[in-house]
Amino acid sequence: MRTLTDLGRFAAFSTLFLLLGHGLSVRNLLAPPPEPRLEVVLAGVQQQFRTDLDTLLLTVAEYAEAAAVGAPASTLRTLHLRSRLHFKRCEYLLEYIEPETVKRYLNGAPLPKIEPGVPEVVVVEPVGLQVLDELAFADSLDYGALGEQTRLLYRTLTKVIPYMQGRRLQHRHVFEAAREEVIRMFTLGVTGFDTPGSIAALPEALASLERLEAVYIGYGAHVARGDAALDETIRTAFREGRKLLRVADFDTFDRLAFLQLTADPLLAALPRAQALLGIESVADDKRLARPVNQLATSLFAPDFLNADYYDRLSDSPYDAERRALGELLFFDPVLSEELSMSCASCHRPELAFTDGKALSVRRNAPTLVNSVYAERYFYDLREEFLERQARHVVMDAHEFATDFGSIEARLRQSDTYRLLFDSAYADQPQYALSAWSVSDALAHYVSNLRGFDSAFDRYARGETEVLEPGVRRGFNLFMGKAACGSCHFAPTFSGLVPPFYRENESEVLGVPAAVRWEGAAVDPDPGRIASGRPEDEAYFHAYAFKTPTVRNVTVTAPYMHNGVYLTLAEVLDFYNRGGGKGIGIYLEHQTLPFDSLGLTAPEMADIVTFMESLTDYKQLDHRPTELPRFERRAEWNGRN
Repeated sequence: MRTLTDLGRFAAFSTLFLLLGHGLSVRNLLAPPPEPRLEVVLAGVQQQFRTDLDTLLLTVAEYAEAAAVGAPASTLRTLHLRSRLHFKRCEYLLEYIEPETVKRYLNGAPLPKIEPGVPEVVVVEPVGLQVLDELAFADSLDYGALGEQTRLLYRTLTKVIPYMQGRRLQHRHVFEAAREEVIRMFTLGVTGFDTPGSIAALPEALASLERLEAVYIGYGAHVARGDAALDETIRTAFREGRKLLRVADFDTFDRLAFLQLTADPLLAALPRAQALLGIESVADDKRLARPVNQLATSLFAPDFLNADYYDRLSDSPYDAERRALGELLFFDPVLSEELSMSCASCHRPELAFTDGKALSVRRNAPTLVNSVYAERYFYDLREEFLERQARHVVMDAHEFATDFGSIEARLRQSDTYRLLFDSAYADQPQYALSAWSVSDALAHYVSNLRGFDSAFDRYARGETEVLEPGVRRGFNLFMGKAACGSCHFAPTFSGLVPPFYRENESEVLGVPAAVRWEGAAVDPDPGRIASGRPEDEAYFHAYAFKTPTVRNVTVTAPYMHNGVYLTLAEVLDFYNRGGGKGIGIYLEHQTLPFDSLGLTAPEMADIVTFMESLTDYKQLDHRPTELPRFERRAEWNGRN
């Protein structure tokens, strides 16, 4: 007598033979269902993006209606947070497709800007979700401002969303947008940069991460067929990131663990998955330099940023010769009228290319290490070209006090210099030993003063396994509670704004003229508003200065544009009190959003310990053994 099990086996084999009779193989029958084709995966991503945009619009509409009728603060805050979460789920593609639209209308910093490309100063007031974040979480709600801002955001979305939904996505858009979002998530998201009122940074980062993970899943099966280990690396990075974000609060979140377990693995692996699937990449186009290296494996890799993009120097097979010539010029006082000053007079290698003085001439001398990574140069951001920096020094009556014509005539009196210029510019003989080649050689040298090899960098990218506990604590404070990382952005720890790294921020801090902790007076230097650039003559640029790097900060004292603070402890005390307004300086457009950071003495000590770990200038502490001789001016040969 047959049992039910026997009958089941009989039925199964009967079905199998029947199907084999129709040409189906055993392998096909036993294999899992086929993964959707890549085109189907992309269509799913496109549909999810459209759905996310619709949900965002509906939520903002509800938010605007609630603000209009004066709903309770708790209701408005809930709707605000919900709106931001929905924005975060589609942020990666919104920012990739229309970064300027997002910055100006949807989620830009809550600071006024200048209308670009117009012949007069036109101030553009901030709008969008960051402005609303401050309004919704203010101690006292301004219903009028909330209503106006939510209505404006809704009207903007009604125009932007149909355009976005009509855009046809490509596979490369998805992967490159995801990689940008990972950078944004780490540098702007978990630092609290774009949640200045709510500090809801971690739930928002989680929403972004989960959307990227859901998008990857469709591609993951295809990646796994080609490289199972790569697919598992990506899935593990998402899993570890979710785990970290779900259990921590803002002040205790381990940002360094998030970097090493999630952000960096995704930065390295997503382009590899993209290449494995045969998807074209922006990295394939070698003709144009871009700020971010699409193939860098870590946010703290030496090649994460492309120096070629920033220095804008012409390609030449003689770059090494030009750098060597630039080094000689940098240390040679023959460039100054009285042969008494060189570039190295204010930028000494043993002090990370600063000079240890409060004021070199008019302002404190900033470090030149990694200075190439900038949109504009000098504290007031007056110069946009690295090779034109020298012009400001050469012609300044308090510095070199000369001109390039005189410098060229001098250099021609040295056979050695003439030969060096002929060699370095052999491919451009018409410019050998000219005003341009002098500036160009100096720019080649300065552009090559790059770090990213500190103890922290090496640990962050996994080259060393030991890190002092105070460095970890200090980094997490720097990037979180202390809010340092929301102005000194990783990885340069300067005002170069991620994730595109094309714009330098300036800040109005209310720096005092002297060290006073009560009743202080602002330093009289007007800053950016007096840069000489017409577009900087906006009222909110008064007392604004470029945000410098804190790399190598342990040897670049004194600090601030006027060198007012002698120690890092004084600098942290200033910030901990809320900047200028914490010591009696009230500037209408101070850009520090907080009244007090509430840092303890041990916390500030940890932040200093972290900044100490960013020291790496010593590898650049090199200078010529001798300077070129002048055969026709023997009296110049004693210079040093």
